Amino acid sequence: MGVFIPSVRDYFAENKEEETLLRPFLQNFDITWAQKRRAFGSNLSVYFLKPEQHMERAFGFETEILAVYSPYNPLEPRTIQAIDQFISENPARGRVDRMVTLLISEVDNPVSWVRQYMADNPESRLVVAFEADALRNARGQSMLIRSVLANQLYQRDLFDHRLPIHSDYFFFGREELIFDLHNAFKRSENRGLFGLRKTGKTSVFFKLRRLVGSTDDDDGVFIYVDCKYPPHRSSRWEQMLTRLTNQLLEYADEPVESIGLHPSDAFLETLKRISSQKKIALVFDEIEYISPSSPSDPHWNQDFVPFWQTIWHAQSLFRNVAVFVGGVNPAIVEKDLINDTQNPLFGIVPHRYLGGLSIDEIRRMLRTLGRPMGLRFEQDAVDYIAHQYGGHPLLTRIACSIIHRTLRDSSEQLPNTITQEWLLKTEESREAELRFYCGHVVSELELFYPDEYELLTEIANGNLADMYEFVSDPTFTTHLNNYELLLKSETGRPSISIPVLERYVKLKDARTKGTQTISEIQPLSERKKWLANRVEAINDNLGELQQNIAKINGVSLFGSHSYPESHRFFDLSVVDNETDFADFINTCNRCFVEPIESYGNSIGRSQYFWKEIKESYPELSVALRRIKVYRHNRVHIRLSDKVIDELRFFLNRDLNGWSPSMVQDLWFVLQQCVIDDLLVGTLVEIDRLT
Repeated sequence: MGVFIPSVRDYFAENKEEETLLRPFLQNFDITWAQKRRAFGSNLSVYFLKPEQHMERAFGFETEILAVYSPYNPLEPRTIQAIDQFISENPARGRVDRMVTLLISEVDNPVSWVRQYMADNPESRLVVAFEADALRNARGQSMLIRSVLANQLYQRDLFDHRLPIHSDYFFFGREELIFDLHNAFKRSENRGLFGLRKTGKTSVFFKLRRLVGSTDDDDGVFIYVDCKYPPHRSSRWEQMLTRLTNQLLEYADEPVESIGLHPSDAFLETLKRISSQKKIALVFDEIEYISPSSPSDPHWNQDFVPFWQTIWHAQSLFRNVAVFVGGVNPAIVEKDLINDTQNPLFGIVPHRYLGGLSIDEIRRMLRTLGRPMGLRFEQDAVDYIAHQYGGHPLLTRIACSIIHRTLRDSSEQLPNTITQEWLLKTEESREAELRFYCGHVVSELELFYPDEYELLTEIANGNLADMYEFVSDPTFTTHLNNYELLLKSETGRPSISIPVLERYVKLKDARTKGTQTISEIQPLSERKKWLANRVEAINDNLGELQQNIAKINGVSLFGSHSYPESHRFFDLSVVDNETDFADFINTCNRCFVEPIESYGNSIGRSQYFWKEIKESYPELSVALRRIKVYRHNRVHIRLSDKVIDELRFFLNRDLNGWSPSMVQDLWFVLQQCVIDDLLVGTLVEIDRLT
C-alpha cells in the first residue's frame, strides 16, 4: 500500500478535491511530489508516482511516473505539450519515466481523445487517460488503476514504426555515430553515411537535426534535402541550387537581391549574408538519385559535376558550411573521375557504412518499448532476435510487432515473458510475413550492384563450391561486407548474416527460375489470421497514404473520403473455390477500383484510373489493375484483346508461368497474390511520398 509523503500531504491539505483523485493510486504507487504548474496557457496539477514492485513486473515501471490533472473540458493538444515541457524541466528531468505519463481529465471518455491524439502523433510518448469521476467513485475497486493501465498500454504497438524516426522516444543506439556527426557539424567537416535501405540513415540525420541548435554553442542552420523526392531529382542543377537558396534565405541576416544573378551566384550571396557565427549543415539524403547513377533522371550525369563544384566552391569561401550525404550507393564519393572530370566530392567526404544495431542496443530497445506493452524478453530471446534479423532496425521492429500482435490476438495473457523456445515455435508464420518487407531492404542493392546481388543469391542457395573464389575476392564482396550482409562462421564458412533475408533471396530466386510454382503459400490453419492481418494492414496503410497525398496536395484516390464499403472489405473470407474468389474479387473491385473511377468521372476525367492514378501511383496502380482484370474475367463472358493480354500477364506473374489447371489450391493462391500486391503497392507509394 502506497503513501503520501509529508510534502504531498501538505499540498493536499490545501487541495482537498485533488486528494480524492489520487487516493486510488495508493494501492500501486507512493505519491512523492505534487505541485501546480502552468504551461501553454494551462494551469495543471502535477504529481510524481513511485511504483511498487508489482507495477514494475506488470508494466516495466522502474522510475517515477509523472501524472497530470487537467480540470479543462474539452481536452486540447496544449495539455500534451505542457506535459512534454514538465518532463524536460526540473525536478522531473532525469527523475521520471520519459515514455509513459498519466493524464487525469474531467472530460467524459478521455481515452478516446488520447487515442486519436496518439494516432495523429504516432511518435508521441504514451499517455494513459483516467476519467476524474471514475477515480472519485473508485472506492473498493482495487484493480481499477491496473485495469486502465493494461487496457491502454498493452494494446498499443510501440514497435510498429516503418518510417524514419522523428522522436527521441523511439530512437535507439548509434551514440558513437551521432557524436561523430555532431562534432563534424561543429567543426564544419563533411561526412557520408551509406547502407542498405531501412537501416536508419534518415533517422540518424533527423537525430542530428534535433541536436543542431539544441545547445548554446550550436547556433545552427540545418537544411535537409530528400533527393528521392520527385521535384528534387527531376530538377536541373541550377533549379536545385535555387531550391537550396530559398531554404537558406530565412536564415539570412539581411535581404538578398537575386534578380539577374546566376543561381550559383545567388546561392553564394545568400551564404555570405548568413552570419559566420552560424554553422550550416547541408544534408543530402538518398544522394544516388541526383548522381550519375540515378535510375530515373539521367540528366544528373551531366548536372552532377557543376552542382557539386558550386557547393565545393562555397565551402572554400565560407568555413562554416558542412555537407552530409547519405544513401545506398557510395560511388559518388569513391570515384575520382566522373565523365573524365575530377569528382568534386572525391577525397573531401569521409564516409562510413551504417550496419545493424548492436545486441546491447537491441536489448535496450526491446526493454524500453516492450515492457510497457507487456512483453518481457528473456536474454535467449534477445540473442535469437539479434541473430535472426541481424540488428536491422526495420526487420527487428516488425518482428517484435508481429510477436506482440500474435500474443494479443491469442489466449495468452499479458504481461508475457518471451523465450527463445516460443520464438522458434512461432518462427514460420512470423517470418512468412516478415519476408514481405525484405524486398525493401535489398531492392537498391539489386539495382546498383547486380553482380554482388547475384553473388548474394548464390550464397543463399548454398552454391559455395562454385562461388568461393568470388566470396574471397574483395572485388565482388566490398559492399556486401560493408553492408554487413556477409558473415563467416568460426570455421570460415561464408553465409548471409540475416537469416530472414537469406530465405527471402533464396525464395525470390526460386520463383525467378521457375523451380517452384508460386510464392510461399499460407498454411491452411493460418489463412484466416493471415487475411485478417493483411486487411487491417491494407486499411491502415491506405489511410496513411491518403494523409500523405493530402499533405502534398497530390492526386486523390477517392476524393475527400476514404474508400467506401470498408465493412465489406473487413468481412472478407478465405477463398476455397471459384465462387468464393468471384465474391472476393468483386468486393475488392467495389471497394477500391470503382470509387476511383467514380471520383474521376465526378471531376470530368473519364481516364482518371488509367492516366492520373497510373502516373502518380504506378506500383499501387498495378495492384488495382490486377483486381480489375481478375474481376472482368469472372463476370464477363467475352473479354477484349487488351484485357485478355493483361489477364495472361497477371496469371503468368502470380503462377510463375504455370497453367492454372496445374496449380493446387489455385483460388486461394490468386487471393493471396491480390492481397499481398495491394499491400505492397500501398507501402511502396508511402515510401515514395515520404
